[in-house]
Amino acid sequence: MPESRVSSPTPVPTRYWRRNVWLIVLLLLVWAALTFIPSYFARRLSFDFIGWPFSFWMAAYGAPLAYLVIIAVYARIMNREDRRAEEAKGNR
Repeated sequence: MPESRVSSPTPVPTRYWRRNVWLIVLLLLVWAALTFIPSYFARRLSFDFIGWPFSFWMAAYGAPLAYLVIIAVYARIMNREDRRAEEAKGNR
């Protein structure tokens, strides 16, 4: 008679992974807002700024800088969480 395999219960996500997923979702929402909201209002942003349309400046400089800030925020928060997780693992 073949042995029946008892499947182990699915592992419960740890606090670390729940926080990681929550942070990713939040930063993706910020990314989407920074990408789509200025393009939606681009016609209203049609004043000149240093000889160029302001929407050009937002697209050429503002968005890439904001994306770098998003990456820096994620890296800083996850480095802190990694240290906390390692400390908690070492205290066990």
